[in-house]
Amino acid sequence: MNLFFYKLCYNFTMGLVPAKHAVLRSFLNSEVPSSKVIEVRPDTFASREIHLREDGLVLYLPQKNNKNRNEKPTYEIVLHRPTTETLVQTYSLLRADKLEEAETKFVILHDKLPDFIEIAKEYSIQMCNVSGLQKIIDVLHEHPSWTLAHLAVFFAVYDSFDNPKVNSYLNSSDLEKGMSPLQVAITTQNLKTVQILVAANCSLEHLDFDGNSVFHYAATTTKDIIAALSQGNAPKCLNSRNKNGHTPLHMACLADKPECVKALLLAGADVNKTATGDGDCTEPGYVGNFLQDNPNTLYQNDMKHGGTPLHWANSRQVIEALIDVNCNINAENFQHRTALHVMVERNRLDCVVALLSRQAKADLPDKDGNRPIHLAVKFGFLPILQALIVFGADIDILNNAGQSPRHLVKKELAPKILYYLHAVGAKRCRADMQGCTDGCMHQGTYDGIPPPKVIGPPNRDTLNQMLAVAGMEVAAKKHKREFPKKGRLLCLDGGGIRGLVLVQMLLELEVIFQRPVNFCFDWIAGTSTGGILALGIASGKTMKECQCLYFRLKEKTFIGSRPYCSENLENVMKETFGSETVMSDIKHPKVMITSLLADRKPAELHLFRNYNSPSNILRVKHDSPYELPPPPEQQFVWQVARATGAAPTYYRIFQRYLDGGLIANNPTLDALTEIHEHCLALKAMGKENETCPASVVVSLGTGVIPVTELKAVDVFRPESIWDTTKLVMGIQNLGTLLVDQATLSDGRVVDRARAWCSSLGIPYFRFSPQMSEEIAMDEKSDEKLCNMLWETKAYMHENINLMRELADLLNR
Repeated sequence: MNLFFYKLCYNFTMGLVPAKHAVLRSFLNSEVPSSKVIEVRPDTFASREIHLREDGLVLYLPQKNNKNRNEKPTYEIVLHRPTTETLVQTYSLLRADKLEEAETKFVILHDKLPDFIEIAKEYSIQMCNVSGLQKIIDVLHEHPSWTLAHLAVFFAVYDSFDNPKVNSYLNSSDLEKGMSPLQVAITTQNLKTVQILVAANCSLEHLDFDGNSVFHYAATTTKDIIAALSQGNAPKCLNSRNKNGHTPLHMACLADKPECVKALLLAGADVNKTATGDGDCTEPGYVGNFLQDNPNTLYQNDMKHGGTPLHWANSRQVIEALIDVNCNINAENFQHRTALHVMVERNRLDCVVALLSRQAKADLPDKDGNRPIHLAVKFGFLPILQALIVFGADIDILNNAGQSPRHLVKKELAPKILYYLHAVGAKRCRADMQGCTDGCMHQGTYDGIPPPKVIGPPNRDTLNQMLAVAGMEVAAKKHKREFPKKGRLLCLDGGGIRGLVLVQMLLELEVIFQRPVNFCFDWIAGTSTGGILALGIASGKTMKECQCLYFRLKEKTFIGSRPYCSENLENVMKETFGSETVMSDIKHPKVMITSLLADRKPAELHLFRNYNSPSNILRVKHDSPYELPPPPEQQFVWQVARATGAAPTYYRIFQRYLDGGLIANNPTLDALTEIHEHCLALKAMGKENETCPASVVVSLGTGVIPVTELKAVDVFRPESIWDTTKLVMGIQNLGTLLVDQATLSDGRVVDRARAWCSSLGIPYFRFSPQMSEEIAMDEKSDEKLCNMLWETKAYMHENINLMRELADLLNR
């Protein structure tokens, strides 16, 4: 029926119907496309003059005896194909009103159509019929510069790629887009064609006129096609940018093709390539091997926004592994958001902490100028807000709309969020800011509701002030002219993971000091976690690096049940301090690290030093049957860190050393004793000019735990089952009490140190925040640790005047 209709249309068009049917002819003529293939009778063209001929392809001039003068002349391209000696199939391929147009189309067809029909027929594919010819005409109409190879690829004539006429064009380009046959094959998503062309060594480095490689084309197809292209070594074009600045990986993300994204990563795509070229890492990042071993670790819904696999990670472990293979931690996606933005919005606290602890920048803006802290406030994610605050996010930073985090606090979340910001010093909006609430407006008074107060130890503020005044009076008499320029002592308590509290306080002090901590002190003493931190400071580690170290330390060492594997701790210490660095390599400041010599009874306090001990200065002979510890030039730093952190039940004993916290968890008094003895020894040897007596003491604790009621500490002979239960509870509570007292770092030990310093005229500063709950030394919860650090930051902000007083004293 359709063929009859088209023949009828053709007869009308050619003027082979009576003139009285001109209206119908005109109607039908307008309905027949000029490129519609029509099978016609061969004798139809007997009276037509031939203008061009190429084999069976003929361009006919218009009919000369056309009686309808209003009709435009029609130039016609016709294909004559003999099927037998007497039978010829004739197809009208194209019709045009102008000779130039007909000639152009004839040139396009005569170079390809007859040859392609023959090639297809050779491989048992019949194209010489209305349907086949129509397909070829349509393709060449859209892509007039396609070669025989392009056509063979498009129509999947697989076996023709060995044909010399086709093979000679396998690496050719069309003139419109610069596409190669392989790129055409990819667009058809015919895997077999792609595989054959790759096996035929078609160029994988070909770029079209827009800079698109074969992988740019494959990025929006299937993972199998990408895999077929990436056999063996990854081609250079796998990571090339097109004229829009996009790599194939970006194209796959934009097309929301997560499987293609993964396939490109497995092929060796560089995840650190940006969409513009700005901000590229000096080193590429490849994650293929990681994904090979961990295939289901990325969140596919985030891939469409671009970025790196860090943006799509769904756990701390994945983030850690991706950073280890050089994923750019601060890379931006298409919305200019970093991985930190995404993790905040997804409310993944562990991922946020993982990024921050690997020093991700916390204040990079997205396209709206929002920083991660704006998002945390907007969505009301309290633990994440705390994490951002303690890792140094700017709490007053403005987005593109001029809004601070405090301004964005929602009314229903105001009591909690607002107080969390206010307590660490978040400023109110400027006077001309619009849309403010009482929580942020310039003259407002509402600051949120603080959490319930915690019961702490007895208040000694009055006594402490009296001791401070008395000490200053003694110091004034002692130093009539000027304050000593050296002898500044920093003491760091023990406390396991609560060493993060020490780091947080030192970060706050550095802001006030306006210089690194290691330049502010001449002596540093530390116990256990404080000892490890002291070594980090003396080794030149920044406080940010130390903060990140602790968060990584807990993940690498608190694995399984106690006692934990000591080898993990030792590996981290070697990575941090170097396996060959010795104590004498640390030149400034003087460092003393406490430990316990546990190979004798009674056990002895031992100080690891980076200087000569008073005994060595005085050349005191060793008369003990026990071997002396190595001197500073033979003592590895990592071993000192391991020894001072050998807390019983947490880690095994190290050589003959146990945690110094068993005897000196607050090392202040022992440090003062050591300094005094050191100065006396130098004086005795006539080296008074080398003495460095303590001139100011700064003591940092790992937090004061809440005071709680303790019942049943009695130990007695039980007379009933109930008595037995009470006895067990009593033994447990008594054990806790004894351990707490043995490792006490607050209370009377602080009072004694303060009183001693006061009597000697040495200014004494003690910082140790009140905690809302007791944090275990091996606590791993990011939520608890971030809350602990936020409380520390709030405590330091509350004591900002005391910090300024200390800074003034140290800077004299």
